[in-house]
Amino acid sequence: MRTTLANAEAALDEVQRDTRKLHSRELREVIEKYIEEQRDQIKALRRMMN
Repeated sequence: MRTTLANAEAALDEVQRDTRKLHSRELREVIEKYIEEQRDQIKALRRMMN
């Protein structure tokens, strides 16, 4: 499970890098908000596992 969480975090990092290339500021903001929500969920899962 830890590997899967690490892969999820790596995927979020990649999406975040790609998001910075978008021209639409509104779309970038929405995606950034979604990424932060997902990071919070990953942190919660890590806490539950420990």
